[in-house]
Amino acid sequence: MDKTPPRQLIIEAVVACIEKYGIDNLTTRKIAEEAGTNIASINYYFRSKDELVTETLTTTINHMMEDVFIAVDDNEKPFEEVLKEVIFYLIDGATRFPGISTAHLYPAVVEKRYDSPGGKAMQRVFERLVERAVKEYPESDAGRIRFQMAQVFSSILFSMLAPDFLPVPKKLRPLDPAHCRTLAEAYTRTFFKAL
Repeated sequence: MDKTPPRQLIIEAVVACIEKYGIDNLTTRKIAEEAGTNIASINYYFRSKDELVTETLTTTINHMMEDVFIAVDDNEKPFEEVLKEVIFYLIDGATRFPGISTAHLYPAVVEKRYDSPGGKAMQRVFERLVERAVKEYPESDAGRIRFQMAQVFSSILFSMLAPDFLPVPKKLRPLDPAHCRTLAEAYTRTFFKAL
């Protein structure tokens, strides 16, 4: 039986605490309690809470990027399926991990720091999808593809940050994987209808 390394347990505890309390209410004491360790152990592995949070957000965003780029780079699937899958992944992830999603997007949305790891990651996903769409639909105007992708991404990002802000039919709210899939299909149709 493999034992999870303490450093990994602490990172997992940060994710759990962000989900429970939000990133603004995150404390080293709460992290230690969640990890089943003490503050001295956290300080042994990480120099500061900021370093720990940065490493946690870097780890989670890198995991997301790996999964998304596997889908984007799957040349066996038509772009429509790829786009639907990426949108589903983003919406479903934000539904399951709203605190982490908010933590990733907060610097870009609230502080206008677009060079934050979460901001740069979303920009990379956006650019890769635009690049693939332009390649697969050369008859379409590249500027129009970029504009439509930006419109879809803006809607997705807003729904990730504030899923209950605007009233929408229950079947189109990101409540569970089936609803997330329906919403991803709707966003994909919106993208293609506008081209």
